[in-house]
Amino acid sequence: MNNVISLPTRSLRISLLVSDPEVLNELERRDDGAAREAFATQALRLGVLALRQASGSLDADVIRREGDQLLSSVGAVLHERTSELSSALAKTMQQYLDPTSGALPQRIEQLTKPNGDLERILGEHLAGDQSVIAQTLAAHVGETSPLFKLLSPTQSDGLLAAMTMTFKRALDGQRDEVLNQFSLDRKESALSRLLAEVTTSNGKLRSELAEDVGKVAHEFSLDNEDGALSRLVARVERAQETIAEEFSLDHEGSALQRLSSLLTKTSEAVETSLTLDDEASPLARLKREVLDVLDQHKAANVNFQTEVRSTLETFKTRREEAVRSPAHGNTFEAAVGEFLRHEAQGYGDLYEAVGTTKGQLDRKTGDHVLTLGAESGAPETRIVCEAKAKKGYTEREAIDEIARARKNRDAQIGLVVISRAFAPEGMSALRRVGNDLLVVWDSDDVASDLALRMAVSVARALCVRENVANSAAEASFDRIDQSIESIAEQIRIVDDIIHSARLVKRRGEKIGAGAEKLRATIEREVAALQDHVKALRKESE
Repeated sequence: MNNVISLPTRSLRISLLVSDPEVLNELERRDDGAAREAFATQALRLGVLALRQASGSLDADVIRREGDQLLSSVGAVLHERTSELSSALAKTMQQYLDPTSGALPQRIEQLTKPNGDLERILGEHLAGDQSVIAQTLAAHVGETSPLFKLLSPTQSDGLLAAMTMTFKRALDGQRDEVLNQFSLDRKESALSRLLAEVTTSNGKLRSELAEDVGKVAHEFSLDNEDGALSRLVARVERAQETIAEEFSLDHEGSALQRLSSLLTKTSEAVETSLTLDDEASPLARLKREVLDVLDQHKAANVNFQTEVRSTLETFKTRREEAVRSPAHGNTFEAAVGEFLRHEAQGYGDLYEAVGTTKGQLDRKTGDHVLTLGAESGAPETRIVCEAKAKKGYTEREAIDEIARARKNRDAQIGLVVISRAFAPEGMSALRRVGNDLLVVWDSDDVASDLALRMAVSVARALCVRENVANSAAEASFDRIDQSIESIAEQIRIVDDIIHSARLVKRRGEKIGAGAEKLRATIEREVAALQDHVKALRKESE
């Protein structure tokens, strides 16, 4: 796809004298020249878009552009990856799993067939006395093997006989040693030495325990002034006296007296700061500042609503005059042509305005023609477009006229763009009828550009599908119809968003009432806070 950036076809030079401080600060931050002009142009565009939103129009340029790019990218990637993956997977599966020529079935058959590789290998290694495994086991663990002779219980010089004699001699020696250590007949035995040490230690323990009990009783006696219990009682009495002094209001400098003085000073300071009787108090200053902010907000809101209403009335008058003008049809046709020209440049297609020339049927039916480019998948395929801004124009007339236009302009796909102001009631924003597409578009509402852009994309897809087989084309048409229904649903959602945006003006009128309620609430809360502080002071006194 060739991305061509189209230059604006219209421009207007204006000279502005700026005196607003905030705007001046932002402009002076940019260098004089192209940078400052670009910033001023962008700021003016943002202001115009904000006024459009206030009037109920939603700028869906970002949504339209990102949605276009996403659908185009996803469609191209999915189409390319699906074809590659399907082809590679089919070849790989056929190479390995084909019943007649696949590598896996042939290998399995070669292994499992009678007298095959698997049966032959198992027979050589496992079957009969002459097999490899039988001969190996006989050589290592058979009756004639050294291992069998060494482990035989009948061999006197075998390993089992030698181990038996060694264990027997060791057990007998250990048994005799244990009996000797636990015998009281021998003084040097472990049991005799243990009894002697226990008897000696028992006498020492009794005498030491008696001495320790006497010392403990002496320490915990109140008759002993230097004892631990006497010292503890003295400390408790001194601590009790200190606590009583600290929590007494009669004692000068006590903690309770200092706390009472501090609470009194704090209460006086809080009452002074949170009173509305003193104009210099923080609460009074806060009240004045809040009321000033609310008044400024209310005045700014009233001015904004006045400007918005004036701008909306101007836009409404201009739109009504344009609709009533006899040249509205020609203006709408030119707007459709400009839109299609921009789309053709983005896709790398060729655009032609043919409304004033005769075609093959010697008629001027068909206003615009798009010829798909070399990278589209269907080069030289043509799409004819008919733009209609006509009162009482029906869908039946549109289908008949676009059919004649396709024959007249030698086109495969037809596109009818109907002005929203003259569209039949209840008509869908986007609809496909065979090889023709019907779309409703408003040249003054950028939100409706999404439907026309989707219609062009679907028309190009239909051109490409003309080159595939009938079964595949039928499946693609079903998918295209599903996509059209989904797009129509998304367009209805965008219309709901536009309706919600139109409520902004009504919401603004409620801001003033909300500010008044906020002021009354703040005054009530301040009075309640003042009453609460007075009550706290009385309780502290």
